[in-house]
Amino acid sequence: MRDQATLKRLGFMTQQGSTHTARTLMLSELNTLFEHVPAEADKDAYQAAIRDANCLAKRSGRTRQLTASHLADLYGLDPANPIHAGLRYFWSRDEAARPQLALLAAAARDSLLRDLAPAILAKPLGTSITRESVEEAIEQHWPGRFSQATRKSTAQNINSSLVQVGYLLGRIKKVRVHLEPATAAVAYALYLAWLQGGRGELLLQSPWCKLLDASHDRLLELAAQASSKGWMVMRRVDNVIDVDFPALAPLVTQVLKPAETDTATQQEIFHEQG
Repeated sequence: MRDQATLKRLGFMTQQGSTHTARTLMLSELNTLFEHVPAEADKDAYQAAIRDANCLAKRSGRTRQLTASHLADLYGLDPANPIHAGLRYFWSRDEAARPQLALLAAAARDSLLRDLAPAILAKPLGTSITRESVEEAIEQHWPGRFSQATRKSTAQNINSSLVQVGYLLGRIKKVRVHLEPATAAVAYALYLAWLQGGRGELLLQSPWCKLLDASHDRLLELAAQASSKGWMVMRRVDNVIDVDFPALAPLVTQVLKPAETDTATQQEIFHEQG
């Protein structure tokens, strides 16, 4: 697996923090934003669409500013960010996958969501997921970090996000339900694991694949479908698998190249000094 500095370069948020203390996944806003801003647009175009053009129809400049900040925290909103680039790549190819894609991208950039969602999704189908139970989980993970009011609102936001994706059902009483993973969501989960440095069977055991609530065989089946569509490349020999993402790999290589160059330069300096 890659080191923390490299993961940050690739778009992962490794430090503790969460947009969910204030907002949910903001899935509706994300849908609207992507309708207004083309995938190839630069990061300034996203900010201009939200703040200047007010494409999300927010009432005040302050609200527009906060919305832009929260969406950038959750989704990167920069084509040079490999996590965001992957999100937009798969977003345009599988409409049914969009809520799951948003969850995966947000989990890669929101430590609280990343830590809490697996425990909630591990609950048996039909289990009632109360706000109080999520508050308890927050306190167990981060004892004393949040006030009672913040714990309450954060738990509500986490549950609301999982309702938006489809893992929980209900407006007042929220119940754990099964959600069939979409093909592009499986491809994106494998992409995130691949970005982290996972290879072979480790890809299917990654936190991202576990968020999709599917068996090993089902993940392989959907990955094969994504490969047949040209969204990724999967090679499988017996129990050994290998994946690649030709459309996204050049960006990843470009992002990693400066780090490799810096390392080589440091080694040259070390040898010269030696």
